[in-house]
Amino acid sequence: MITYQWCSKLDSDDRDEVLSLVAVAAEYDEEAGFSRIHPKDVTSTSRDGVRISHLPIKARRHLSAREDAPLVTVAYLHLQVDREDLGTVQFVVHPDYRSRGVATVLVEELGLDTTVDGGWKGTGAVALRCWAYGTHPASNRLTHRFGIAPVSRLWTLFHHLSGPFAVPLDPVAVPEGLTVGDPCPLGDPAALRSIDAVLGAASLVPAQRERLSDEIRLGSGNVLVATDSSGACAGFVWFDSVLSPHLDLRAASVRGLVLTEGVRGAGLGTALLAAALEGLRDAGAQLALMRIDPDDAAAVRMCRLMSFEQEDEHSCYQVGEWAEAPSF
Repeated sequence: MITYQWCSKLDSDDRDEVLSLVAVAAEYDEEAGFSRIHPKDVTSTSRDGVRISHLPIKARRHLSAREDAPLVTVAYLHLQVDREDLGTVQFVVHPDYRSRGVATVLVEELGLDTTVDGGWKGTGAVALRCWAYGTHPASNRLTHRFGIAPVSRLWTLFHHLSGPFAVPLDPVAVPEGLTVGDPCPLGDPAALRSIDAVLGAASLVPAQRERLSDEIRLGSGNVLVATDSSGACAGFVWFDSVLSPHLDLRAASVRGLVLTEGVRGAGLGTALLAAALEGLRDAGAQLALMRIDPDDAAAVRMCRLMSFEQEDEHSCYQVGEWAEAPSF
């Protein structure tokens, strides 16, 4: 039914087909908020001890049984294996081929044994993790069938910025001794240095820090950086004003909010988040979206006090042993 072959870099024909697939899937899944694969991941290669493997999955067009039917790319799996041989999986099926058994057949053929010599299917991965964003029925069926348990959760929250359900954005004072600068593009070299400084001083486990660094590398938008009286970086908020439809409204996202350990609990997070919401509102967003860890009690309390509401829950699935908490 399907054919596939691991490669460290996609050839030009496969690359173009996979790029088309992830673009079609991203547009199809945009409003539902399901997982998506960034085009830069499709073209990525191994770097700095991180090993990248690509798996384009092909089948006869329309899953035809005729041998003369052309092969087309119906799904794609991206695997990133870190220095500790822990693998992060991203997977997507073309919308035209969903609910037709492609993912089930792939898991049945590949298996889930990460304990063999050479790791999972020779990729070196001794454990696997995959985030499933949104309550997608297919991911629920697949993980239940193969006994893959979730190890972490994530919530999507929303905040109405305009319209009848909007809550006024009252000014939030920046704590004494701290200063919040003007918004600057995420790719600005000075902003990136500030972000690196905050991430280095924040209480994030390495997997979380590396994942956020990857998202920033691939992302866009603006960042607000807070500094203390000595000029040292104390925190940042990253927000992206690109508008997309969500619940029939124009939505934009707060992508990241990180503080150094020494300033947590002083109110800086609330001040940064309020400023980011103002930026999204001024850009025309009617709805602000944000993902948080529900086990972070301080973040949950802050968002509730700022009139965020929970919309969706996401799950991280794991095969094998993994010491650190999941990143997102």
